[in-house]
Amino acid sequence: MSEKEGVRMTKKKHICFIVPNYPTQNDPVYTFVKQLVDAIAKMGYHCSVIAPQSLTKKVFKKKSARPLFWQDCLKEGIRVDVYQPRVLTFSNLKLFGRNISATLAQKAVIRCFKQIKSSPELLYAHFWHSGVTAGLISQKYQRPFFVATGESKIWVESLFPRQTIDNALAGINGVICVSTKNQKESLELKLSTQDKMIVIPNAIDPEKFYKIDQMLVRKKLGFKEDDFIVAFMGSFDQRKGVMRLSEAMKAVNQAKVIYIGSGKLIPTGDEILFAGRLPHDQIGDYLNASDVFVLPTLAEGSSNAILEAMACGLPIISSDQDFNDDILTPADSIRIDCMDVNAIAEAINRLKNDRQLRSRLSASALAHSQSFHIENRAARIIDYIENMIDEKKEV
Repeated sequence: MSEKEGVRMTKKKHICFIVPNYPTQNDPVYTFVKQLVDAIAKMGYHCSVIAPQSLTKKVFKKKSARPLFWQDCLKEGIRVDVYQPRVLTFSNLKLFGRNISATLAQKAVIRCFKQIKSSPELLYAHFWHSGVTAGLISQKYQRPFFVATGESKIWVESLFPRQTIDNALAGINGVICVSTKNQKESLELKLSTQDKMIVIPNAIDPEKFYKIDQMLVRKKLGFKEDDFIVAFMGSFDQRKGVMRLSEAMKAVNQAKVIYIGSGKLIPTGDEILFAGRLPHDQIGDYLNASDVFVLPTLAEGSSNAILEAMACGLPIISSDQDFNDDILTPADSIRIDCMDVNAIAEAINRLKNDRQLRSRLSASALAHSQSFHIENRAARIIDYIENMIDEKKEV
């Protein structure tokens, strides 16, 4: 072990994660953020999270406001401090080129950071708009900061003037891109340079998503043993393609479908076994009860839903666009034009009618998913962060 590695092992930093939202048991939003924070906390790092909460949305959705501060206890001796300052939001209303909601959230985060006891030594922002806020805090408190970009489409320029973005990101230490597509888009927008970027795809929690005997879980859920079942997971909207799948299912004979998610578009049909939201710890059962996973999505950063389905041993049918290139291979998936309903139906029918192909893709998906475990991702991210900080010190 080198002297540098020894120092890393004995001194664990206090990391502040700046994120758009954070999940609770009853509100499973941004679960991928919690998975990463949990994994890093279990590595011995002190983790604090700042996740502004919209009072406006609470009123319209008739939800109770969360505490301004609470602790997410992972297990004995390990906790994550969660700060949730309350802000008013005004949709896309702008003033002098600034999105008012984003500006108010930014000010709330900066005030909140100042109040954290035992000041964090490192900032980790999820998405570029959070990165702008992290950059401003970094300049004020001289803290290194990193940005994780995983947006389906990077929208930071719609929130802040370009000069504000450039000034805030000027001292960025590094960028974690969940896909080559995100890296390419970030470079095209000139948010950072390639020498400060690394591609590390999203990951799954192997304790929650793993292969279960299909017949046992179907019995548990009350599904028939001999049904061919298609699974979908995501927002019920145009981008994710829930209605394109619903239309494609009309051309698939003797098949059932599970829709996990929620949104304004509601799939209908006699073939539906389930449609709606599920607690995160129940999703694995429904995936394992299925034969194939279909996500005809138009845009992603790196799809957590696909990775979770692969970890349950499901063959994947999804988009042939570049955002899937880092997580899917021909051995575990059929890639299609996600706007072509006939192509979606043909791919489903192909796997339905070819049990051997389905079995091969299933085995490959399960094996491939082993490289996307959250503990490995967290370790890669921490190693990258430490290396980039060390490099900057040496310059």
